[in-house]
Amino acid sequence: MAKTYSVIMVDRVPGRSDSLSEFLSNLGWNISLFSDYDEARRGLARCAFSAGLIRVQAETATSLLEVENLILDCEIEWIALTDKIGTFDPDYRQAISQLFYCTYTLDSEMKLLDCLLTHLVQMHAISLKVKHATYLPIGDRRMVSNNPGMQKKMQQIRTLAAVNAPVFITGESGTGKELAARAIHAFSSRAHFPFITVNCGAIPDSLIQSELFGHEKGAFTDANQRRTGKIEAASGGTLFLDEISDLPYSLQANFLRFIESHKIFRLGSHTETTADVRIISASNACMEDRLSSGEFRQDLYFRLNVLALHLPPLRERKEDIELLTQLFFEKFLHYKHENLVGFSQDALSSMLEYDWPGNIRELMNTVCRSMLMSSKNYIDRSDLRLASRKRIEEPLTLEEIRDAAERSTIISALKRNHQNISRAARETGVSRVTFYRLMDKYQIVRMSEPSPDDT
Repeated sequence: MAKTYSVIMVDRVPGRSDSLSEFLSNLGWNISLFSDYDEARRGLARCAFSAGLIRVQAETATSLLEVENLILDCEIEWIALTDKIGTFDPDYRQAISQLFYCTYTLDSEMKLLDCLLTHLVQMHAISLKVKHATYLPIGDRRMVSNNPGMQKKMQQIRTLAAVNAPVFITGESGTGKELAARAIHAFSSRAHFPFITVNCGAIPDSLIQSELFGHEKGAFTDANQRRTGKIEAASGGTLFLDEISDLPYSLQANFLRFIESHKIFRLGSHTETTADVRIISASNACMEDRLSSGEFRQDLYFRLNVLALHLPPLRERKEDIELLTQLFFEKFLHYKHENLVGFSQDALSSMLEYDWPGNIRELMNTVCRSMLMSSKNYIDRSDLRLASRKRIEEPLTLEEIRDAAERSTIISALKRNHQNISRAARETGVSRVTFYRLMDKYQIVRMSEPSPDDT
């Protein structure tokens, strides 16, 4: 594959690295060779490089300081080109460990240097993309943040996606653990294969083994046909186990066996089935308590917690509240009445003052609820109902959704008919008496004087 990356090479001995430069150029690398550190620094100021090479053997203390200044003044990673004898010098070893991404000994296979550079420039390209990013696109959804700490988490997600190992996500309820899992899947090499979610706390203990591993026809009462389990359904892709702490202890040994062997037995079957699945787990529980009490196997936890990601609560990233509010406002535009413009500054101030114990899920529910219930041009503090909230908001009930839709219909009918109650009642298919009753129920006031035929 042709390279399109520029690499800076520094060797203080003129001509010594010409053959290496030529070799790399023949592989497609755009090599700029410098024999002076000041010259190299000017080259870095003029051009954008993706990686750097420095030949550093037999360096003096003074020249090591120059190397340090050169490396620390730029944002690219560097590879130290050396021979084996240089590794015995203490100053040299310290410089290598602190300044360079890795070392390449010049008597090694030359293709190894090509591989090292390829890896280095790919990491640099990813770093540039995410450095100033405020969002991650995940299908038709987005993970957004203006918080530096959360942006680092978003960068970490890209890094985790590139490694095919189990990930354990922690964080309070509502912080977006499933969205983070979907992001890891979306940016991984498994993105075109299934992403299967299992909520371990929502499935009865008697059914979860069949849910995960599947069953054969006749394996138990009502097993009228073979069923593919979630693990097998996720083959090639990612299996997301939400609330993994609730996985029954009796099933944990079977799941550990699957992680180690990548093979499962359907209930009622004596034949192994192979499933190539990446496991992402999540929990909002204190796993240390589950481990110390013996409710969760330590060996399974260690296999699941190879890579870790912790998501901060919303109260620790309050600069994201306005950004998320706008995102959810756009998401629920179909709920708003015709003249609703957005949130008042007083409402936004109230949202910044609130601690959001339900995190992003609570914020989303609050935005949706206030859009449904507000009859003003701007949602204000009273529409949010945050001050008196004593518990985390639950999802809207069917009755609340029905009431909100009914209220929205009455308001819209009044607007379309210029606040004429008779015509609005006819349009909605109810009597004037019923229409008045509904207006009273939802505390709807006409926004202009009634027309003559409403008297």
